[in-house]
Amino acid sequence: MNLGLTFMKKADACGVHGASSKAANRTLLWMIAASLSLIVWHVWTYGPSGHWAAGDSVDKAFPLLLWGELLDLFSNNHGILAELWDILPYFLVGLLLGGYLRTYKVAVKLQASLRRYGIASVFLASLIGIITPLCACGTLTTAISLLFAGLPLAPVMSLLVTSPLLSPSAFLLTLNDLGPEWTVIRTVSAYAMGVFAGLVAHLLRNRGFKTKELFVEGAIVRGDFHDEDYPDERLRCNCREKFGNRVAVKTSNKFLIFLAKSAEMCWPVGKYILVGVAVGSIVERYVPYQWIYQLFGSKDPLSIVWVTFGSVPLFLHQISASSILAHIKSSLHGTLDSGAALAFIVGGPVTAIPTLALFWSVFKKRVFVLYLVVCIVGTILIAYGSKVLVFVPGVDTGNALFRGVGHLSGGPSAVIEKKGPNVRVILDVNDRRTIAVADSDPIGGQGGIIFDAALDRLKDAARLDNLIYFSNAAQWLEKDGINSKKTILIYGSWRRGGNDTVKFEPLQNALQKHGFTVKVIDRSQAHHLTDKHLADYSQIWMIFGESTAGSRLKDDEIRVLSNFSSDGKGLLIMAGAGEGDEHDMGATNQLSSKLGATFSSYGEYQKEIKVANGSGFFNKASALIGRVLKIFHKA
Repeated sequence: MNLGLTFMKKADACGVHGASSKAANRTLLWMIAASLSLIVWHVWTYGPSGHWAAGDSVDKAFPLLLWGELLDLFSNNHGILAELWDILPYFLVGLLLGGYLRTYKVAVKLQASLRRYGIASVFLASLIGIITPLCACGTLTTAISLLFAGLPLAPVMSLLVTSPLLSPSAFLLTLNDLGPEWTVIRTVSAYAMGVFAGLVAHLLRNRGFKTKELFVEGAIVRGDFHDEDYPDERLRCNCREKFGNRVAVKTSNKFLIFLAKSAEMCWPVGKYILVGVAVGSIVERYVPYQWIYQLFGSKDPLSIVWVTFGSVPLFLHQISASSILAHIKSSLHGTLDSGAALAFIVGGPVTAIPTLALFWSVFKKRVFVLYLVVCIVGTILIAYGSKVLVFVPGVDTGNALFRGVGHLSGGPSAVIEKKGPNVRVILDVNDRRTIAVADSDPIGGQGGIIFDAALDRLKDAARLDNLIYFSNAAQWLEKDGINSKKTILIYGSWRRGGNDTVKFEPLQNALQKHGFTVKVIDRSQAHHLTDKHLADYSQIWMIFGESTAGSRLKDDEIRVLSNFSSDGKGLLIMAGAGEGDEHDMGATNQLSSKLGATFSSYGEYQKEIKVANGSGFFNKASALIGRVLKIFHKA
């Protein structure tokens, strides 16, 4: 079969749709230039901030300092290249899914059927918008063709709002960046936005929003879908603008067409991933912490409003949004304001500048205003609604340690202070950070770490949902570690009984049900930890119940535990009240300070800490999507 002509240079422009728009590419270049300028300014003003910065760096020429900073930004264990490698499988599956939808015309066939369903078409159009593998500008062209074909504005408005918010690729990348719970929340929010927009347009249909009253006279329709099966023949074409069309002309082999249509999406989707990862890394590393905190961590009741309006002038693509949000989440010293975060990933993509520019040039101004108002009001309503019904203040939404957990024990607790860049606070009750984690680093060999500031949770393990939490912790440490034996050593720092005695039987029984072998010892049984003590275990749980001299670790013990973590094994550090001076966290901080966190300021919490709102739908949907995530991790 001769496909040589397939790779000939494409025509200069499509006769139906016009030349491809360069506005989005220009905006991306501006974003890259602004990001590079921020790096240059930071290195010039403060010097290098990465691991490359050595003690003699001040003696180096500025170009060498800048080069070292860029090299570290890209190549360190948590750099841009490492994140792109992590994203790659989700990106490839998203391309293949999008290629399938385009090869078999799934979205086009559904669009053509919209006119049959009346007001119900709003709900169908919202679903179509979510699965359509198009950019916002491509969807706008499709929507215009449907309006030309006589479809009412209501379902078209639903399609226009949902398509920029989610696609197969964005769905999978959200799953990787933020986890199954956030993926469900983002999907439901996108669908709700579409339904809201469609119903508003339906209610206003007789107030100047009939199909014939929408367009600017003489406006030229441009886009990037180029398909011979468009619902309206005036926008139907099979030009050579797209690689997939050039292949389809030469062969009827569906598999080859599928590969071509998947491949042609690499750059349109991939460029947003590249820019999103880069911008997210730069935001986390260089943007002043106080700026990010004010919008995403300060618990300001109006933060949703500020983020919604602040995201309007940004060019935030659906593909980039989850990556940038993941970096914002990691940069905070407390937990993320989930309502503001949802406003960011909904309000940003739906009001992207290229889409608004096309709206302004093609539609009459009242349609432009309707779209903008619907997007802003819908974002605010959905974000505040989710804040009341779904999110719990101070809780890292969707964290694996809280899966199936409704309430945890509170009581006496220290406060965790984040010191390392890879540490994330996941439970922050009234600005008292009580649980934090450090994700594993497969490249550097570091295992996962959990910091827990409330020993009472372990003392009362059978109370509330504490056992579920500890079971989740064991499974997360095992999954997040490199060496998996499902063996846990629980080591207590105390030398005698009394207040530091913990009844471990309920915890041991719960962990054994998940296939773990658990051994409990204290300092009276093993007064000096060595490599030999830890050799047979994939996790060690260090329980600090005393801060007396005998409970403190020696330097070689700290080195043994640090090496244990560096070998890719899991570590849980739990702080307890000191004897004599309850604020002395010295014994705990001997170890934790080496691993990215410290404990301080011992005090009383509420007896019960709410971790999740009960929602059967979200729990079941998240569990289902979580299984998909496990398949990717195994692959």
